[in-house]
Amino acid sequence: MQQFQWAVRVYYEDTDSGGVVYYANYLKFMERARSEWLRSLNMEQDRLLANEGIIFVVRAAHIEYLKSARFNDTLDV
Repeated sequence: MQQFQWAVRVYYEDTDSGGVVYYANYLKFMERARSEWLRSLNMEQDRLLANEGIIFVVRAAHIEYLKSARFNDTLDV
């Protein structure tokens, strides 16, 4: 399977008062990347639900925070 990568810029709204990305926002970045990955495969989630009855649900997530991202960083998800 080919690797998929998607760049996301950290906006001010993604950070806390110290300019560091709020921990829960990493999940949002990953969800957006998943949507873009599916889109790159010509699979739109709304069409999959309407036409095939398929919906994607996150059952579990395990996250290890290794380094903080900050305002204006670009992350590869």
